Amino acid sequence: MSPKNTFLLINICGGILVIGGYVIGLSLYPEYNEALWGGVQGALRNLFMISMIPAALGYLTFCYIVIFKDSIEILSNKGFLGKNTVAILITLFLLSAACWMPTLIAYIHTQNTNWWLLSVLSLWITAISILILTRTIASTPTTKLSNSNKTISVIGLAYITFHCLFVDAIIWVYMF
Repeated sequence: MSPKNTFLLINICGGILVIGGYVIGLSLYPEYNEALWGGVQGALRNLFMISMIPAALGYLTFCYIVIFKDSIEILSNKGFLGKNTVAILITLFLLSAACWMPTLIAYIHTQNTNWWLLSVLSLWITAISILILTRTIASTPTTKLSNSNKTISVIGLAYITFHCLFVDAIIWVYMF
């Protein structure tokens, strides 16, 4: 399978898992909607929700550049995980993001600390994998990627990294 098709498959399947998990979790357990926010309330909650928009747009912009701007070469960037570094990091990012809501709902439902630990671990794996992906793209030689496409990709990935690391893995966990 070509790197572009692999990238598309990972993002389509991973996106379905992430969004599907949210839809299923929120529709099957509407009584937990407020509990999922933990201690995040009022203006801070509004900031969290507003921050989700540029975070999602940042990742989608990166995907757009890779797919439509002839930047597919970055997918075979030989990072510390070999020629599939980007694909592995995106897979980790999406799979761990998909685990957060089910594990948190399981924690709220059972109060079993293991579910809480898995929920927090999923947030940290999500944040660290997107952080490493951002660094990988930032270190990609500009011979493989135009300066403007690289800059736009890094800015988009940097914002989702900020959101996943600081907003979700640090602030949300602390507030919960």
